[in-house]
Parts: sequence; C-alpha cells; structure tokens
Amino acid sequence: MRKNERQTGQNPNRGFVKRIDSEELFADYLSEHLLPYDRNYAVTSGDVDFRIERASSIVLCDVKEVRDSKKNPCGKLDAGGHIRSDLKKLREKFKKGRPDQPVVLVTMNCSTNFFTGLTVATALLGDIGIDFDKNTLPFTSPVHHLPHGNAVLTQTHNCSISGVFVFDIESRKHYLFRSPFTDHPVPSECFPQVRVVDLSRKTQGQELAELSNIMFWNTKWTDEP
Repeated sequence: MRKNERQTGQNPNRGFVKRIDSEELFADYLSEHLLPYDRNYAVTSGDVDFRIERASSIVLCDVKEVRDSKKNPCGKLDAGGHIRSDLKKLREKFKKGRPDQPVVLVTMNCSTNFFTGLTVATALLGDIGIDFDKNTLPFTSPVHHLPHGNAVLTQTHNCSISGVFVFDIESRKHYLFRSPFTDHPVPSECFPQVRVVDLSRKTQGQELAELSNIMFWNTKWTDEP
C-alpha cells in the first residue's frame, strides 16, 4: 500500500507551477479552508488524489481536467465525453470493492471553450429530448432525460460515485452536482463556498434550461508551459 502524504498547511509548490496544475489548485482550495487531506490515497484498485476530512465526514476525490480535443484543435469541446470517461476511470479504482465513503470527481475546465451545468447533468443522467405525437406533431412533453440517453450513472450502475465537483478556475463559483443514485451522499456542507445541485432524472423543462445558465469558462489561464 502506498504511503499517504498528509497535508494541512499551505501548498509549498504554489507559485512554481508553469502550467495549469489542477491538483495543486484544489490543494490550495483545501488549505485555504483549513481542510485536512491526504494525497495519493490508496483504495482497492489504485489510488485517488485526495482523502478529505470535514468534521465527521470523509470524502474521496479524484481531480481531472476537461481539455480541448486533440482531434479537433479549433476550440471544439466534448466536455460531456470527458466527464463520462473520467467517471468510468474513477469507478475502475473500486472494482475490487465498493468504497465506504462518498467518492467525488473534481473536474476543471482547462480548455479554450466553455461548458455548462446542463453538460454535467446530461453526462451523468443521460441525454435530453422531447416526446411528440407523430400524427399531429405537437409537443406532448417538456424536455426531459431520455430513457436510453447514454447515462453514466443509473440506479444499478456506478452507485459508488457520489457526484461531480466542478472547480471554477475562472470565477471561483464552484458547483457540486450530486448523484441521485449514490450509496454515500456528499453532505451539503462538506465543501465550503460551493453551490449544491441535486440532480434528478425527473428534472424537466425550465429546470433543465436553468442548468444551461451555469457556465464554466477558462479565460485567465493558459495551458502553455
């Protein structure tokens, strides 16, 4: 088992990173709010980047980045695909045994484009659409999550994942999108200065539209060395 490194003070590497370092940004956030944490914490099939303590709660976090597609370098971004892929990889770290604590994917926008809260919701709970009458063609339902919409989280799949923390490196308006299917929910007070969104497959219409108003930009940071 890998020895875990305890960190409680300010990040000693701050100011020496030449490019976006998502783990160090998250470590700075934890240190700023005096949250004790372990780095590279060993789990059943690998390790996660952080084990965090908050009062009586323990949360396991893995930090990833959404980046421009190498196949489409002209600003095209598949943030939903990134998030789905990262969640599947995180689940693989617990294939030999389910965790006893909440598990959260922390993601940051390190691309040249933006994505929204709706991007996160559809990545987790599936694509959205409408139902209509094929004879008269009027809409018969508001926009909703489709029954077979490529969801990465379901009632029977990936229940060990508790949600996605979108760390906003642009404006620090962080959001925690909580899964409705998790075995271990994240306490709402676990992460300081974070807005909590409880996702649901029953969400439809205007509520879904409002998620598209939550935007995650990256304009102040550069990925150049």
